[in-house]
Amino acid sequence: MNHICLHDRQEIYNWLHRDALLNVYSIADLDDFFWPWTSWYGLPGRGGLAAVALLYSGMELPTLLALTRDDPPQVAAMGELLEGVGHLLPRRFAAHLGPGLMAVLQNEGWSVEYLGRHLKMGLTNPAAARSVNPGDVARLGPDDLPDLLALYRRSYPGNWFDPRMLETGEYFGLRELPADANSLLVCVAGVHAVSRRYGVAALGNITTAEDHRSRGYAQRVTAALCQSLLNEGLEVGLNVHSDNAAAIAAYRRIGFEVVAVYDEMTVSSVPA
Repeated sequence: MNHICLHDRQEIYNWLHRDALLNVYSIADLDDFFWPWTSWYGLPGRGGLAAVALLYSGMELPTLLALTRDDPPQVAAMGELLEGVGHLLPRRFAAHLGPGLMAVLQNEGWSVEYLGRHLKMGLTNPAAARSVNPGDVARLGPDDLPDLLALYRRSYPGNWFDPRMLETGEYFGLRELPADANSLLVCVAGVHAVSRRYGVAALGNITTAEDHRSRGYAQRVTAALCQSLLNEGLEVGLNVHSDNAAAIAAYRRIGFEVVAVYDEMTVSSVPA
């Protein structure tokens, strides 16, 4: 048997938390808010699990998270797990895979549309985030939803955003001056997932209006968000495309560093 289905949240958490910054998104999905849309698979090994993968079905296109360090034993174990669970996967899904694992799916007969190399970054220097003065950055809530959607339509079309995440209180924005209820929202940073129970937060939906870029707004807004999350004692991570040099530099300035790489793709079954 080269895989088992996992149902014990504590067992899954114990394995994922050994490399928390690699697995921030998966750990957050253990929370009650996300758990009903998760399917977990494990590869048994000596003394416990050798690999864990997650299929999250809470979006229109399910997403498979099979993450590893660039380490041959980890990659081999995850590859064996992917070979074992192929028959359980949907006919089409998104995938975030550790280095070298895309070939495993291709060898198993899946069709892959490669979307590029991405970085996982973790907030390893909290002092840098705390040193930034956010200025007039404000915490956003459900009443700000229309303005937030308008900003995404203008500056971040096609992004994945769940309006329910505004209820977490972990969205921060900056408005045009004078910053009042009638001024446009020009920069925002929020979370894709947050779990206070499991102590993690995954940043996302960060954007600045095109005509307000190169002013340091994103750095201030993201720092304000990180300060809020740090005050709750959460471990903080994010994903960013490896080609996005400006964003990577901004994240580094507020204390993030690269902790791993992964490949993003869309996967579909090939008709016989």
